[in-house]
Amino acid sequence: MASQIPFKTHPIGLLAGGLLISACLGRSDDTALPYCQPDANAGADLSTTLGSTVDLDGSESGYDESCATQELTFEWTFESVPVDSASDDSSLTDNNTNSAETTAFIPDMLGTYVVSLVVCDYLECSAPDLTVITVSAGDSAPIANAGPDVTGQVDTRVEMDGSASYDPEGSELDYSWTLSTLPACSALTMESVYDPNSPVASFLPDCDGVYIASLVVSDGTQWSEPDYTTVTISDQDLPPVADAGDSSSLPPCNGASIALNGNGSYDPEGEGLDFLWTLVSAPADSTATDANIVDPTAAETEFTWDIEGEYTFQLQVFDGGFWSAPDVVNFTVLSTTDNSKPQANAGENQAADLEADCTTSSYTWSCDDCPSVEFDLDGSGSFDADGDSLSYSWSDLSGQLVMGSEQTAFATATTPSMTATYDSQSSAEYDLELSVSDCLTDDDDTTKISLTCIGVSSN
Repeated sequence: MASQIPFKTHPIGLLAGGLLISACLGRSDDTALPYCQPDANAGADLSTTLGSTVDLDGSESGYDESCATQELTFEWTFESVPVDSASDDSSLTDNNTNSAETTAFIPDMLGTYVVSLVVCDYLECSAPDLTVITVSAGDSAPIANAGPDVTGQVDTRVEMDGSASYDPEGSELDYSWTLSTLPACSALTMESVYDPNSPVASFLPDCDGVYIASLVVSDGTQWSEPDYTTVTISDQDLPPVADAGDSSSLPPCNGASIALNGNGSYDPEGEGLDFLWTLVSAPADSTATDANIVDPTAAETEFTWDIEGEYTFQLQVFDGGFWSAPDVVNFTVLSTTDNSKPQANAGENQAADLEADCTTSSYTWSCDDCPSVEFDLDGSGSFDADGDSLSYSWSDLSGQLVMGSEQTAFATATTPSMTATYDSQSSAEYDLELSVSDCLTDDDDTTKISLTCIGVSSN
């Protein structure tokens, strides 16, 4: 990967006399102008509505026109956010980093956000500049969602769930439930609802038939259109419903067990359930039986497979009076020939320009060494199309670096010190390799560290 990007370096063993390290920054060609501290400009204060993207622009940061200009790095941070907000520096865009000249975020709560910008050149950083973002509710009406249709039994409380209702601007909601339609046999009224101002309300049906419940919600300014849920009530006990989950395929690196989950099963009257899992079919040469199910009476359990191929399971549930109809789920254990090769990503190339102090005596220059530098290596861009877990291994192809945390996605590499010569630039390059592996195959990628070293007068 050929491009160079700004990065964070850590000087090691800085020598007295002021060795300077600049990351990805060149010297100013405008030597006639004096050096000045950079100024940060986070942009004007903003007002927006909840859910809208807030664009932050630091491009006006820089130097007074009477000063020499240098390349800048940027650091945006949240100084304060509303009390219940989950926003932090990772909420800023540009690959989830806060180090871009322009960045953005989407506020998740009403209130005031204060964002700080600091810019740095190769020598020092600016004072922080603040921008204040005020987030208010828009004027869109909220949306009521009365939940799925419900079945129940006479004289057994029935719940309606409106918690999926929402306001586009994120305002808190007020709820209002009523019974809009009743069977002819019912003596209930529209107001026969328990907790009618809560997201989840209920009522006690007094005869069989169809009841329709209505929900409207308010954001404090506007009421929503009503939404309805149909409640079908029987005077007979209804059988439970089994849900064995969704069928899927298992990559070869996922181990030798299949997870079975029947938590989607339910009883219309809300009775507790007993579970029974059975193995319906297995690949032709498999010796697996029901005994390979760890606990066939649990809602969640595991099955140990023995060969690749398709396995079919059946789930039934019992409410104490009736068994449900069976529900079937299929799992296909893929062959190792179906395994996807992982993709290694060793991250961008990195570079640093180093300076060392030099002194003269009798027309002879003596220079300190340019210091060691620790670089952060990032292999987190590596991936596996099957979702398999990856193992990582970093190696120094030059044999001259000190490596740290080589078996993780994030490693470190420390360069050796370099001999400096007054007013003469020397350079060094180091190649590093990242190898990633799933359970079957691996892949490699390389990245490069480039250094320059020059001796400068400290007189």
